[in-house]
Amino acid sequence: MSGRQLHRLSALRVAKEVAPGHYADGGGLYLQIADSGARSWVFRFRLGGRMREMGLGPLSRVSLGEARKLATGYRQMVRDQVDPIHARREQQRQQLLETAADAVVTFREAAEAFSRPGSRTGRTASTSSSGVTH
Repeated sequence: MSGRQLHRLSALRVAKEVAPGHYADGGGLYLQIADSGARSWVFRFRLGGRMREMGLGPLSRVSLGEARKLATGYRQMVRDQVDPIHARREQQRQQLLETAADAVVTFREAAEAFSRPGSRTGRTASTSSSGVTH
């Protein structure tokens, strides 16, 4: 036997496979087809004596090539004794913090934006001038 084989799945087989189950591409990458027919990529790995499974995304958003690239990076993390699930969570947390820091608005900025003519205050130009409230 020549060891573990990578890239066992072809794009054609991925497109045509419909039976529920897990289909190995090699190196821990699997095409998962649920009983409902939903198709997604998962990466399975063992770290610290524990089997883990990490979703990579649905087939409609993640191609076979993209899934292989993701799995290659995650395999390297596992070799380096880094849990890819924790690493991805930390990366998402950092992105959220950076986005939140960019979105910080002071009370003064919010009040000024709210009171500007044409701002979205819940009133149209016709109702705000007529004194009609909602």
